[in-house]
Amino acid sequence: MSSSYLLDPFILTLIAEKGKSYLDIGCGRGKWGYLIKTSHKPPSYMIGGDLNREALKYAKDHNVYNDVVRFDATHIPFRNACFDIVLVIEVIEHMEKSGGQVILNEAERVAKEKIVVSTPLLGARYWYSEKHHVSRWTVGDLRKRGYTVRGVGFSFFGLFTTYRLTFALAPLAYYMPWIGYILLAWKNLPKGKKETA
Repeated sequence: MSSSYLLDPFILTLIAEKGKSYLDIGCGRGKWGYLIKTSHKPPSYMIGGDLNREALKYAKDHNVYNDVVRFDATHIPFRNACFDIVLVIEVIEHMEKSGGQVILNEAERVAKEKIVVSTPLLGARYWYSEKHHVSRWTVGDLRKRGYTVRGVGFSFFGLFTTYRLTFALAPLAYYMPWIGYILLAWKNLPKGKKETA
């Protein structure tokens, strides 16, 4: 999946930890794998997962991940708590909300320490595409699941604003996510979650 460049510094700040293992669900061509791999805190191991064969081939040919695996994110083929950090970046909006909930359940199952999720915000009409996005997620949807939620970018009631205004008001959206145009959410899991077979 693709994602806005505005997410890059926020997500890297949340996830870049030296020596951690990562699962990138819906990895596409490997943007997040590449950014993590080239960060100043390299991972111990990374797997990229997607349904798109061409995207996985690209990621594999360019050695973005240690391994790539083709799977449906509603049935992740890994043991419980086997990755330190799991990414679900710009994925859940591409299916019905019930399917997105299943993906989040699966991400939480295979994660040991943290899950990071992003999705376009409900009202961001210029970022949100009806053609490619099936469900709309709100701040409340993610908070009900125990996620900390922040906004990225700035949207004036879902309408496009000037880049200067967006830049000036983006910090406000971080703390008032409903005025952002991308939701960024993360969940830290309880310490002591054990890997199981």
